[in-house]
Amino acid sequence: MNISEAKQIPIESYLSRIGINPDRRDNQKHWLWYCSPIRGEKTPSFKVDQRLNLWYDHGAGTGGSILDLVIAMNDTDITGAVKILSGENISRRIDPSSFHRSESNSHSSLKINNVRRLQNLVLIEYLKSRGIMYRHCERYVKEAYYTVNGKNYFAVAFQNDKGGFELRNKLWKGSSSPKAITTIKGNQTVNLWEGFMDFLSGMAHYNVREAATTNIILNSVANLKHVIFTLDEYKAINTFFDNDEAGRNASNEVLKRYPKNTTDYSKIIYPNHKDFNLFLTESRIKDYNKY
Repeated sequence: MNISEAKQIPIESYLSRIGINPDRRDNQKHWLWYCSPIRGEKTPSFKVDQRLNLWYDHGAGTGGSILDLVIAMNDTDITGAVKILSGENISRRIDPSSFHRSESNSHSSLKINNVRRLQNLVLIEYLKSRGIMYRHCERYVKEAYYTVNGKNYFAVAFQNDKGGFELRNKLWKGSSSPKAITTIKGNQTVNLWEGFMDFLSGMAHYNVREAATTNIILNSVANLKHVIFTLDEYKAINTFFDNDEAGRNASNEVLKRYPKNTTDYSKIIYPNHKDFNLFLTESRIKDYNKY
């Protein structure tokens, strides 16, 4: 794709592709109004002229072609913008400062507005960058659209047993209330995971779409205390915790209570990596480099 071809892509099509939809339409003038994708705002002041295929951000006092928009959203140059519009490294710039502020506040500042089937290309590409293909995660994750301190964001969403969500995107890791474990029922073997990205990494590693075993994702190693006394019913217990102090302590706690039927897979599959996902992504890189 060259520059001229990239400029012909409708701005609204690109925004829709990355999960951004208009807040208001003026069909008579062929204008679409959005909350600005290049800065935070509550009242839509970002206009797209469908006939001219140009945009103007009234709050920022700037505008231009689709290439100017992609450059502004992704902190790139015109070459990078063409690559993004061609389907390479599709991403949306998100202001990380808002996320860091929200981590120190209560979860009440985070409001989930919409949860739906995973289809956002940005999030699918993010999971792919972590070694997880769509077929390995489509049954277990969704995409969530939410606000933090009045700003709009989206993330991969993994639901827990009490209706809260673990949220992940390229620049942020967080959750909505209430915080709890996630139980995926299966047979009499139970796998214990520290987080859902490691659970999905296991699905990718074993190349399965649906787990036959029971899987309990703690969503925080601190939640082990709510689970450990419920494991008597299982014939085999497999732990997949991180290779750090907290993860080793959790594995040892399970081993101590169930010494005969517990296997610590962190020592078997990824002894030289912090967690299952780092093992998976490094393994995939090595595989790609063979070709």
